[in-house]
Amino acid sequence: MISIDKQSKIPYYYQLADLLRDFIHNVPAADSPLLMPSEVELSKTHHISRATVRQAFDLLEREGLVYKQKGKGTFAVKTRNRYNLTTLIPTTDDIVRRGWTPGVRVLSVRQFTPPQHVAKALAETGEVFELCRLRLGNGEPISVQWSYLPVRLYPGLLDHDLSGSLTHVLEDRYHLRLWTAHEILRARLVTATEARWLEVPPRSPVIYMERVSYSPDLVPLEFLESVWRSDKYDFEFSLSRA
Repeated sequence: MISIDKQSKIPYYYQLADLLRDFIHNVPAADSPLLMPSEVELSKTHHISRATVRQAFDLLEREGLVYKQKGKGTFAVKTRNRYNLTTLIPTTDDIVRRGWTPGVRVLSVRQFTPPQHVAKALAETGEVFELCRLRLGNGEPISVQWSYLPVRLYPGLLDHDLSGSLTHVLEDRYHLRLWTAHEILRARLVTATEARWLEVPPRSPVIYMERVSYSPDLVPLEFLESVWRSDKYDFEFSLSRA
């Protein structure tokens, strides 16, 4: 590891954080967590105080790059995958594009009169299908998704195989193209049931998403609620000056 520059005006802890970022990104992926050098080791190597090392680790922890385990040390977080929010792509297609094997576990299906927020999102007065499905990548849980679909648009939907790409079913069987979407993201804590499905510790942070997908002529086709493991994905998008 390159040493920090004592002549630079950049704070020591910030320089050390940069060096540790490079260290994390350049170490080959492994099944077991990567144990970072200890505060004592880094303090001796760079001739800086342990308090400065601690500042660097605190910065990386805020960025989600490391986590601390009492009595064991500081570990690097496995590299998360990036989900681009500027492109409307089916989850299955995204998983395949990453070179993973997609999987779907159907948790529940029902037909019912939707609650107000679902009816409003779909501009729907009739009944809807609710499909609750667990999405998997290489056999590991990634997200839980609740799809709400107007019965009048998708008659006989439950007769189809729902353990694959739902988007492909909607477009191939019903010839309705999901063309544009409006999406809302927020951070929250996982519920007890979600934690069991996603195989994460209780009260873990997750990313909650709401999406309304529209046809080319702006007819609401699907209202989707999903919960994503925050340790697996970073969500990215490009911005331009208004």
